[in-house]
Amino acid sequence: MQVDDRSRRLQDFLQWCDRVGLVLSNKVCVSTVGTVADYGMLAKEDIEEGEVLFTIPRSALLHQETTKVSALLKKEKSFLESSSGWVPLLLALLYESTSSKSYWQPYLSLWPGFKALDHPMFWSKEERDNLLKGTGIPEAVTTDLSNIQREYTDIVLPFIMRHPELWNPNTHTLELYTQLVAFVMAYSFQEPQEEDDDDDEDDKEQEKKVPSPPMMVPMADVLNHVSSHNANLEFNPDSLRMVSLRHIVRGEEVFNTYGQMANWQLLHMYGFTEPYPGNSNDTADIPIYCLYQAATQGKNLRGLERLINSSP
Repeated sequence: MQVDDRSRRLQDFLQWCDRVGLVLSNKVCVSTVGTVADYGMLAKEDIEEGEVLFTIPRSALLHQETTKVSALLKKEKSFLESSSGWVPLLLALLYESTSSKSYWQPYLSLWPGFKALDHPMFWSKEERDNLLKGTGIPEAVTTDLSNIQREYTDIVLPFIMRHPELWNPNTHTLELYTQLVAFVMAYSFQEPQEEDDDDDEDDKEQEKKVPSPPMMVPMADVLNHVSSHNANLEFNPDSLRMVSLRHIVRGEEVFNTYGQMANWQLLHMYGFTEPYPGNSNDTADIPIYCLYQAATQGKNLRGLERLINSSP
């Protein structure tokens, strides 16, 4: 996508933000220049800790309860259960992303066709196996693709075939569904669950709590991630807001956090990594046999063998 085209799409999105009641601080701007990715947020002035950078009403969020097809998704909820729990949102995105009259069309147009996503699931198998060997990503992607295909074939396709007035299998294909899964992986948010203060609550009841379903939060997903982030998304009853965590100087990029993630997790789920040594959450897996091979070059092996044999 050309820079001019991207800038036009951004302007359309910002005008939509005004219409839906999203309030953007005059101390920040959204830009296609000077950020670590296609889009990002920059400080136009110095920002102090605790300042609100933007506020978005819950009515502007995109999820299974706000989409135009929400009533149908709710009515047929029992047919949409899956291990991921993402099917209702993905069906909403299938509909909204291909409807020219969608309320969220200017927002979703920031990612035309969702074809610019660079997750390893879109790499060739040869690239994954050769470039990512030992990271665990090739195995995770294989599992992802298998689950996506099964979910689409067993749940999504039969559902959309029953509702041809809303979905079309020739348009809402497995390919588009896979791209939207990557979109949800990279850009969605989950609302934190309220912690119960009752210390006597049974542990089994805690285990039964279902994670909140993912939702799309326009503007919040424009912010990029670093482990040493300087802003954080807060969830309130009527709105969500991005708040600065420390002093941000003029010209500095405003970063959110996607969580405490190692580089292999960032690459798997978001399609990027943080340059070394910037990621304070980075880890490396060392197979136990590698430790054994290295250690057996020494002389005293009995203690090491006992340790390895006792490992889970």
